[in-house]
Formats: sequence, C-alpha cells, structure tokens
Amino acid sequence: MTDTTEAGEPNEKIGAPTADQTDPTTPEKAGQDQPWWDDPSLPWRHKPTRADVVCWAMIAAVGIWGFATIPLRAVLIGWNPPVAAMIMGGRTSVVATGAWTHINGGPLIVYWLLASISLVKFSWVYWWAGHLWGENIISLFAGQSARARRRAQRAVRVTSRWRLLAIFLTFLPVPFPMPIVFAAIGAAGVSLKRFLPPVLVCSAFFQAIYLGLGWWIGQPAVDLVNLYANYMWYFTIVLVAGMIIAWWWRSHRAKGQAADNQTTQPSDGQPQGDD
Repeated sequence: MTDTTEAGEPNEKIGAPTADQTDPTTPEKAGQDQPWWDDPSLPWRHKPTRADVVCWAMIAAVGIWGFATIPLRAVLIGWNPPVAAMIMGGRTSVVATGAWTHINGGPLIVYWLLASISLVKFSWVYWWAGHLWGENIISLFAGQSARARRRAQRAVRVTSRWRLLAIFLTFLPVPFPMPIVFAAIGAAGVSLKRFLPPVLVCSAFFQAIYLGLGWWIGQPAVDLVNLYANYMWYFTIVLVAGMIIAWWWRSHRAKGQAADNQTTQPSDGQPQGDD
C-alpha cells in the first residue's frame, strides 16, 4: 500500500500558525509591547536617563507652581506687595512694591534684586529642556493650534539669528513665548554660563522700570492695588473654575471620541462588507 503523500512535500504540522493568526511581530503585538517611555507626548525618543526624568519633573513642578499660586497673588499683593514681588516677580506686584515703598519706606534695592531673580527663577529649566530634547520639547511647548505653532516658529527664527534680541523681547508685554525662546537657546548648544547673564540683566532692567513707575505714581497706585486685591478674589475663583471645567470637558470629549472609535471598528473575525 503506497503512501499518498508525495516524497519531499512537507505535511502541514498540527498547531502550526496559519495566515489569519496573529504574528508576534505584527504592529498590534508591537504596540502592546511598546515601552511606557516610547510615547509621542513625551519629549525624548529613547529610554529616559536620570537627567530626562528630573528635567521633566521640574517642568511639571513649574506648571503646578503657576497654577497653585494663582489664588495667592491677590492675597500677597493686598497684604504686602514687596513679599509678592520677591516671590512671584510679576509686573503688578513690582509696580505695587514701588508705590508701597514710596509711601511706607523700605530697602528698595533689595526688593529690586530679589524681584529680578524671582522673575527668571525657572528660566534654567526651559534652557535645560531645550539642551536635552531640542526640537521635541519646542514642539510640545508650542501646542497643537496652528496659530501657536506659527508663533513658536517665529520665535525660534528670531532666536537663531538674534539671541539677545529674543531674550529682550520675552520680557515685553507681547506674545513672544519665553519658554520656547529659552528652550531654543538650549537646543542651539549655548552654555548656561552664557545664557543666564543676559537673562538676569534684562530682568533687572525691566523690574527697575516697573519699580520706578510705581514709585512715581505713589498713593494712587497703592489705592488701585488695594481695589485690585479686593476684586481679584472673584476673578481668581472664576478663572480656576473655568480651568477645571475646560480640563473636564477636554477629558470627557477625549473619552467619548475613544469610545466612538472602538464602536466603529469591526470586531475580529467578522467581515467588513459583502464581496
């Protein structure tokens, strides 16, 4: 009795994978095995080092600091403008400090120096991020809107040609993003020793202007600051509530879009349409 299988022709093995079975090397499997750090929303494109993690944590801390100090600004400015200027470094608090010092006295030079440092206390974080991640962090800082990206590209172009001018422009009340400029300087390979001096000089220059403006205005500025502090509470409550609502709405919409995508995708093994 002869064997019906032709010699040299391999038989199909039981349990061998067929064409419709998932290959471990397919994109679906690769996506499941993707490490946590390989994420487009993160600035690195490699396994993060200790410096990457620390810098990313510092950026998050700066964001938390900015959000957490929103309700404190009105309290500090209304209570003691010099303390607000030395902690926050904001324009309003510095103008109020100049007026407050004119009326009540105080070490104006000390307020000026500390307010100048406070204004740029996080500048090295943005420089460090650009030094580590270059264009990746600049894209993340720019955001998703086309307008913000155009603004970021313009800031990078100016920074690449006139670094000192770009630093100067970040202190003006114009939409010239400081984090992107400082990150672009770090990405260009400028050392921290060359980066910090012009930043501190520009900060000291503008803080002196705001202090002098407050000193020149005097009592009317103090009265205006007191009025501002009284109503700033209501503005702060509305602002924080609006930020929370906006965050909740974006999160809710993102979850809804993800659920819709899962619903519209065909399940495995079911035909997508008639032939």
